[in-house]
Amino acid sequence: MTPIWHDGPLDALVWDGQSPVAWSVAETGPSAAGLQGDARVVRHGLASALIRKLASESVEIYLTRSPAGAPIVSAPGGWHLSLSSRGARALIGVARAPIAVDREVIDDHPPLWDMLTPTEADALHRLPALAQPPAWLRRWTIKEAHAKLIGEPRRIRPEAIETIVTDPIHATATFEGTSRCWSRSTTDSIETIAQWSQS
Repeated sequence: MTPIWHDGPLDALVWDGQSPVAWSVAETGPSAAGLQGDARVVRHGLASALIRKLASESVEIYLTRSPAGAPIVSAPGGWHLSLSSRGARALIGVARAPIAVDREVIDDHPPLWDMLTPTEADALHRLPALAQPPAWLRRWTIKEAHAKLIGEPRRIRPEAIETIVTDPIHATATFEGTSRCWSRSTTDSIETIAQWSQS
């Protein structure tokens, strides 16, 4: 099922009742107005607003954290949440099945070759030099999202996760299971959503 990317206010979100949703939102913009506290509290407030929009306008939202620090939707039941924040925006993923998201700000830093598998490094080496940093960053978001999907990202070495990029949007990642991944590039970032593959 293809995810829905959303960038605007929540009242403009059109949801089909099934697809995962990834909301890219400014942490200090109009959607965050009235939310008090540090950045983490604001992100949780924004996540709660998205869950409320998808579940029901009147439902009570309770968020907790896993032992590894990942956000968990304690209530209402049956919802999954993932958060990523870089720059001035947060990427909030919500779905009825496990979901993980990652957002990284685009820069021109050279690839960190030791975080790639030999196959990935070979694919990047075949690209023109200027195309290598964004291609590496996209693979990094895929690896990060997949590691978050597993639930313990800090214990996984990036080079242990094998990514296969199919096209500018689709990819897979494999380590302790295989995830389907969707990526998009914005003017300042690369964002990725991962969910477990059904095949």
